[in-house]
Amino acid sequence: DVSACPPLPPHTPSSINDLRPNDIKVVMSLGDSITAAFGLEGEAGALNEYRGQSWDIGADNNATTLYNYFKQFNPNLQGGSVGSHIVELCYGALCPPYQYHPAQDVLNGAQSGATITDLVTHEFDYLLGQLKSNAKIDMKNDWKVLTILIGANDLCLSCEDKNIDADEFERNMRATLENVRTNIPRTFVNLVEMFNISQVYTLSLTNSKCKFVHRTLPVECDCAFTPGAKGDQQRVFMDTLAQQYNARIRKIASDYASKNYTEFAVVDQPMGRDTKISTFPIDFLSTLDCFHPSKVAHGMMATALWNSMLTPASKKATAISPVGVAPLCPTEDTKLYVN
Repeated sequence: DVSACPPLPPHTPSSINDLRPNDIKVVMSLGDSITAAFGLEGEAGALNEYRGQSWDIGADNNATTLYNYFKQFNPNLQGGSVGSHIVELCYGALCPPYQYHPAQDVLNGAQSGATITDLVTHEFDYLLGQLKSNAKIDMKNDWKVLTILIGANDLCLSCEDKNIDADEFERNMRATLENVRTNIPRTFVNLVEMFNISQVYTLSLTNSKCKFVHRTLPVECDCAFTPGAKGDQQRVFMDTLAQQYNARIRKIASDYASKNYTEFAVVDQPMGRDTKISTFPIDFLSTLDCFHPSKVAHGMMATALWNSMLTPASKKATAISPVGVAPLCPTEDTKLYVN
């Protein structure tokens, strides 16, 4: 909770290298079912997405989210998603049109089931349209934060014949980022490294209900939940691919840093890289499917990203703590670090 943190004095940034938390006017998001907050309320939530509590962009009161952390320092913040609704589902590269609920999704462009290929146009086009139609947003002058966490579904499909290799992942990510850079001015992009989602299988083995769910309904991530030696082989491949994706994220962020843009930055946020899900308590997983992050997990992810944004690159945590950490209180000297 940052409500006890002292307010920050007014500030006018000279460039993206000089941003403070209270300079941010707009928060945006692209991603998959993690950011759509599918399963957040567990069995009680049925097949709904609880976007108002999504880890990075949820705007519901009292939700522990990156958006609400920023809102503490700028009450007029725009973009946060609210409430809940039935799942919006992509099927690999196929995202049926007209699924979005703009009044609730707002600037949360994430779609459950999305892969990296869905970001380039489908999710980006929604985001750009909502930005342009929002009279409360000054597209040219408002400083914005965009968070991208993607790759879970690509990894879950990696044991199929056609998988997204690191080259294709990088191509699609670069295309998405160039769409953002050329169309959405003054944007600070968080590229969040992927965690080894195969470890959800290891954690689920500690719970009899989760073992049953994954044995009978492995459909959400077949490659992770196949038992035995074949499954072990698939999980090793998934983890290797996840780290290849992360290496490309670091490469992309480094390339953008070298361009010295004054109003656009792409920042590697590494807190997923070394996260060991297998060491977390079982309540990290949704009781709906023992796969998606629970409300507890969303809060932990939110705090990890907030702290990472307020920490220089050389000191950023590369793992989310299974016991959680307190959010940092920014001072007037605290920046949103681009490196």
